[in-house]
Amino acid sequence: MDAFFAIETDSKLLQNVMFANQSNPAAWVIGIDKAKALRNPVLVDFRSADKFEKGHAENAVNIPYEELWTFDNLEKLNKSKELVIIHDDPVVAGIIAVSFRLLEYRTYILI
Repeated sequence: MDAFFAIETDSKLLQNVMFANQSNPAAWVIGIDKAKALRNPVLVDFRSADKFEKGHAENAVNIPYEELWTFDNLEKLNKSKELVIIHDDPVVAGIIAVSFRLLEYRTYILI
């Protein structure tokens, strides 16, 4: 017999997940011209340091995805700026974008 447990919560995280699911993730995808035209953009390249060194967007900051969720790296990212996410795997870029949107950052994915 399967069990069902009702969970009653007014969790802000749950509300944010529901809100993120209502938005259109396709609108988060922008090109370099739109990225540069944002009010206060910061380009964050979440690829490995090796890939970053081989070539990256002008003025991009490198935070390898594997090292993202450390206090020091999160401190580098300011909520007053629009985060433009750079990653060569669109699934990873999407996960990063949703994660930061849940944390109330304005995020975009660079194509």
